[in-house]
Amino acid sequence: MSLTRAYAGLVLAVVTAFLLATPTGADAVEPSVPYWVVPGQPGAESELTLPGVADRVLGDSRRWPEIFELNQGRTQPDGGTLTDPAQPIRAGWVFVLPEGATSGEIRVGPPPSATPDLGQQPEAPPVDQPEQAPAAAPPAPPVGGGGTFGLRPVAVTLLGIGAVALAVVVPVLIRLVRRRRAAEPPRPAPGSRQALDRALRQIATPASQPPVYAAMVGADRVSLRLAPALPDPPPPWRARQQGAIWEAPSWDLDQQATADGGGLPMLVTVGTVGGELTVVNLGRAPGIVALTGEPTAAYRLAGAFLDEISRYAATSVAISVVGPPPPPWPVPERVRVVVDLRSVLTLPGGDDAEDAHGSSALRDHLVVVTAPLPPEEWERLGALAAASDGTAAVVVVGDAPNTVWRFDIDANGALDVGVLGLHLDRPTPRGRLIPALGR
Repeated sequence: MSLTRAYAGLVLAVVTAFLLATPTGADAVEPSVPYWVVPGQPGAESELTLPGVADRVLGDSRRWPEIFELNQGRTQPDGGTLTDPAQPIRAGWVFVLPEGATSGEIRVGPPPSATPDLGQQPEAPPVDQPEQAPAAAPPAPPVGGGGTFGLRPVAVTLLGIGAVALAVVVPVLIRLVRRRRAAEPPRPAPGSRQALDRALRQIATPASQPPVYAAMVGADRVSLRLAPALPDPPPPWRARQQGAIWEAPSWDLDQQATADGGGLPMLVTVGTVGGELTVVNLGRAPGIVALTGEPTAAYRLAGAFLDEISRYAATSVAISVVGPPPPPWPVPERVRVVVDLRSVLTLPGGDDAEDAHGSSALRDHLVVVTAPLPPEEWERLGALAAASDGTAAVVVVGDAPNTVWRFDIDANGALDVGVLGLHLDRPTPRGRLIPALGR
């Protein structure tokens, strides 16, 4: 028998003793955790979505997969359960929250659980029955037969053995677990941006990258939108709609994905579709991407795109802002703010670089324009973005004369990306799908 199995046997003995000696059922108490109760009349359908809950209690709607993972399958006070990210949420439901929750409505303690079914109470005896003589008290147990502290002798013996075993076994097991965790790479949470990045690294090669223009990440799957379509994806991907969509279970991708590799540097989160995290690849735009609509909301959306790409893209990707940086985000250190386009085009990967055909093109570069430009410079930027082969993107706050993708956003955070054929979930009054947008 190996050392690990011997330790497992000792732990099993301790657990058995604990089960014999410890009260169960209603006496068990959940640990103290941060939680939040959905407001409203209990049982009524709430207007909130999971992104709305994350926005309200975590300050970031993109963290909804963390809330879903912590509460999936958990019995709610009304007896219901959360099984699908897109299902309606009911008032009175209790959501256990991750660390870092900031809302003043958050409570800390054992979260309320489902109300137990107490069944029918025993009926009182009829009043006309004669009074019964009190039952005789049970005989006292023989001396020494009651055990110690009301426990059975076998439980006392096992607890004594277990206490000694735990003092030796627990430190050893802790060291073994820490070593194993240190040797294994962290697994991304399902439905997260990290899970998508690992999926994209798996299919990326230096010579070939699928023409992905959008992707959706659910609790148990990742789906990619391609243009043009490719009907023969590598396993474990399977093609749908003649190769316009690739889909694969997230657990297969997590197991097979490598820790390093390619990916798509110009991915940005735009909201959810059917409750699934949805991102678009700005690098696939054959020209300029314009963020139009309510000006303040458009500036904040540009800031969110800058923040996301600066965090996830490789350090070899240059990021430039032509004009004032969009508020309210602080400008990341790797973002270069310039006053005119000529400064951008002299950077590495700018106008001095040439593509395979000898034409000038942007390479590994995100350019965000917040200042007006002459018409000839707009035309030049659009041509450079179109020739970048998906490695670069040009985003303008407002409109431009040669825009190819136009994302329109209103003051409530509702984003329209219909040019890509994606119908985003509408935000509720309390649940904004784009983080930190003002009302």
